[in-house]
Amino acid sequence: MALSGSRPAPTHVLAHLSDTHLIAGGGLLAGHIDTEAQLRRALARLESSGERFDALVISGDLADSGDPAAYALLREVVEPVVVRLGCALVLTGGNHDERLPMARMLYGVDTDAPQDTVTDVNGLRVIAIDSAVPGYHHGGFSDDQYDWLAKELATPAEHGTILVIHHAPITYRSPVMQLLDFDDVDRLRVVVEGSDVRAVLSGHLHVTSFGTLGTVPVLVAGGVSYVDDVGAPRELLMGVDGPQSWNLVEVHVDQVVATVVPIEQHPTWPALSEAVMEYMETVPEDDRREAFSRKRT
Repeated sequence: MALSGSRPAPTHVLAHLSDTHLIAGGGLLAGHIDTEAQLRRALARLESSGERFDALVISGDLADSGDPAAYALLREVVEPVVVRLGCALVLTGGNHDERLPMARMLYGVDTDAPQDTVTDVNGLRVIAIDSAVPGYHHGGFSDDQYDWLAKELATPAEHGTILVIHHAPITYRSPVMQLLDFDDVDRLRVVVEGSDVRAVLSGHLHVTSFGTLGTVPVLVAGGVSYVDDVGAPRELLMGVDGPQSWNLVEVHVDQVVATVVPIEQHPTWPALSEAVMEYMETVPEDDRREAFSRKRT
């Protein structure tokens, strides 16, 4: 008999990864990071979790330099996992991506237009919109993208909407990274305000971070490739090979919850002894909170 809490299970579960910065051919990012190996480790953790995922979301900087071979590598690594999980795959571009090779290799179209998508996941609408500004590293949307987003949001989805944007529309501590912010947060806030957007999933910052866009939570996934050293002085921008992670995003009827999952598999031990588990199985369900929560003196 499995122990359970009093709240219902989430309606939807998403695996949110970001900033894979893939380099094909065994190249190392900044001479340090095997980005293919990092992505494979992240996906292995994801699969070993035993979680029922509705979608795998990767929120930009898929490739480190827009190399077509890197996008082919992404498909090679990710698609078998998506098939085994039986979930949707949602991708969006970041400032290190290039739209033409990304469109050709991942979407099979020959265009440099942004590949903005709408994915219905059992009534949860996931909108991925490319925030890369061509020729620059800061983020933003064109007028056409704002119009498109507003039209999509005009009709609510059954379980609401998750918005996926590479450039996190929040203020980050690093003055250097602030030069590469999303360029018109106020305009995006107006479009989202009053809509059914439940949360914004972002990357770009290479840290796990959280903020709000108006009243909408912004959930930033730490980089799969490398991490910004938040413990360093804010004037510096220091990369760290660890602690890379991804976010487990659980969508409930009344809230959205994100939990950080480290890529590294650390030693574990049972938090509850076998004796406790066996005892709790004998307790009637209505009495379990009293039995499990009461402090023993």
